[in-house]
Amino acid sequence: MTGEPEGTATTALLMLSGNAGWIETARAQAACLGLTRFRAVETAAEAATLLSGNRSYSHLLMDTAAAGPLLADLIDMTVGEAASQTTTVLLASADGPFRLPCPRSRLRVIDTRGDGWLAHALASQSAEAACAADVPISQLLATLKNGGLQARYQPVVCIADGRPAGIEVLARLDHPELGTLAPDSFVPPIETAGFAWDLAQGVAACALRDWRGDALARLGLRLTLNAPLEVLLRPDAFDRIEALRGEQGIAAARIVVELTETCPVTDPAPLGRVLTRLRAAGYGLAMDDVGPSMRNHEELMGLPFTILKLDKHVVRDSATDPHAARFLEGAVTAAHGAGMKVIAEGVEDVATWNRMAALAVDAAQGFLIARPLPAAIVPIWHAAWCQKRIPA
Repeated sequence: MTGEPEGTATTALLMLSGNAGWIETARAQAACLGLTRFRAVETAAEAATLLSGNRSYSHLLMDTAAAGPLLADLIDMTVGEAASQTTTVLLASADGPFRLPCPRSRLRVIDTRGDGWLAHALASQSAEAACAADVPISQLLATLKNGGLQARYQPVVCIADGRPAGIEVLARLDHPELGTLAPDSFVPPIETAGFAWDLAQGVAACALRDWRGDALARLGLRLTLNAPLEVLLRPDAFDRIEALRGEQGIAAARIVVELTETCPVTDPAPLGRVLTRLRAAGYGLAMDDVGPSMRNHEELMGLPFTILKLDKHVVRDSATDPHAARFLEGAVTAAHGAGMKVIAEGVEDVATWNRMAALAVDAAQGFLIARPLPAAIVPIWHAAWCQKRIPA
C-alpha cells in the first residue's frame, strides 16, 4: 500500500477500511480504476481529519461499516464544493439508506457487494444529476418549512499562534430528491421571495442546538451567525435574536452576528441603531466581504463593528494585483485603527497565510484551515489542528 506524502496532488485515493477482506476488495477496485497511490486510514475520525483539511481526494474507498454514522458526512466532504473532478466512492457492508450530496454529476458510487442494496438505498432519489437552479421556489420553501436546513461550520484561527478562535455557520438545504444544496443554490431565491428571516432563524436555531449539545460548546470557540441587512433592519431584530439565544442559554459574548453583503447599506443610521443594541448586549459584530467593490465600507467602519472580514477574492488577487494588495494594506490599517480585528477569508494555501501574516491580519478562514464541516466533525478537526497549529 503506497502512502501519500503530505501535500501531494489532489488525485490521491483515501481508503477507509475496517477489515482485511475489504482491503483486498478495495485493492482490486483501485487497480481497475488505474490508481497506484493512496492514503490508508482505519477509522472514521482519521478520515474526517484528512477530509477536513486542504487535501482533496478524487477517490474515496470506504467500508461503510467502519464509517458508521459519519458515512454521509464523509461522502459530502469528499465531493466538496470546490471539487472539479468526479469523485468515485466505493461502498460495502452497509444496508442503507443514505443519500448523496448534490450535485451528483461529480459523484460516482460503486457497490462492491453486488446484491443490489445500493440501488435499493438510492431508489427514492432522482436518477439524473439535477441542477438546483431548476428547483421551484415552492419546493425550496417547503424543504425549509419541513426541517430541511442543515448547518456546516467553517473554522477561523488566529494567525499569530494558530489558535482556533471561532466557527462560522454556513447553511445547507437537504432537498428530499436532490440531496444537499449549497447556499448559492437556495439562499438568493429564498431571500428574494421575502423569507430571509425564516432562513436566518432556521440556520441560527440549528446552530444553537448543535452548540448546546456540548460537542461544540466545550471547544471554547465563538459562533458566527450570518444575517442579511433585511433581517437586521426589522424593528424586532434585536428581540428575536435575543430570544433565540436565550432559548439555548448561550452567552451573547460567544456569538458574532455577521452582516452579509447581499444588498448595499444605503442608510447606515437604522443599521447603526440595532448594532449598537447588539454590541451593548455583548455580541460581536462582523462586516462581511470587504473588498474594492464594496462601495461604502469606510462609512460602515464608523458603526460599532468589532470584526472586518476581507473578501476572499481580494485576498486571492493580492498575490498578483498591486491594487488589491494596496487595498488590503489600507483596510487592515483602518480596521485596526478603529479597534477592529481583521479576518481574511479564502486562505487556501501557505503562501496566502504568510501574506496575510505580513499584513498583520489577525485571523484566517479558508480551505487551508478547514472546509465547512458537519457538527460531528468539528471536534475531530479541532483536536487534529491543535496538534500542529501553524501551517507548514
